[in-house]
Amino acid sequence: MEEESKPRRARRTKASIEQAINKAAKDLVLKKGFAGVAVLDIIKRAKIEPVTFYNRYKNQEEFYDSFVRQFDYWFNDTLTIPDELQETEEGYVAILHKLIDGMADDSVMLELLRWEIGDTNVVTRRTAMSREFHTLPLIKPYEDEFRRYGIDITSVTTLLIAGIYYLNLHRRCSPFCGIFMEEKEGRDRIKETVRPIIRILYRHKEEKERQQRQLESIAERLRKKGMSEEDIRECLMGIEK
Repeated sequence: MEEESKPRRARRTKASIEQAINKAAKDLVLKKGFAGVAVLDIIKRAKIEPVTFYNRYKNQEEFYDSFVRQFDYWFNDTLTIPDELQETEEGYVAILHKLIDGMADDSVMLELLRWEIGDTNVVTRRTAMSREFHTLPLIKPYEDEFRRYGIDITSVTTLLIAGIYYLNLHRRCSPFCGIFMEEKEGRDRIKETVRPIIRILYRHKEEKERQQRQLESIAERLRKKGMSEEDIRECLMGIEK
């Protein structure tokens, strides 16, 4: 009796192997975090031989550097807003609301933040600096707008974003000041609080603009009366005080 031949395993393409490695890494990172995942874990989950992995990457650091690059644009993509909202109060609020929504679920990005805080290495330095690179253009228009009115909007934004990061990084542990970011109610409370904070900043700016227009109007009337620019400046300085 002839022995039945075993069916041959379908040959996997390079693309399918790469996809399997990345999916295995993503699943494990979401479960254990970057620091808790070993190369052998990825190899087993992807169902590949060690040589297959090491033919592509010389070590885990090189793989992680390649793996996390797909998330480099997460911050910028998440915070993209319509053109008509650019450089507006509503646009500023929308940026922070979208960040809160974007971090609502467990994600590789959230695990990447945890890894950056817990371990400073070549990969975490690069990912942190890449996010910084994409953040600055979002802040720049507001920085130029508010600087003339004595508001350091970059520092304000830093505090707000850092707070959103921390609340999400802390959420597995416990509520923070009674707010639980794991629940929609907690996230909505933070989103609703963002709006009045930004309103205060814009009210301050609007009041400064009103005062500036008033001073310019006074200066123009004084010029028409023949007063010198030096005297006008001296008078306006008294009003500003």
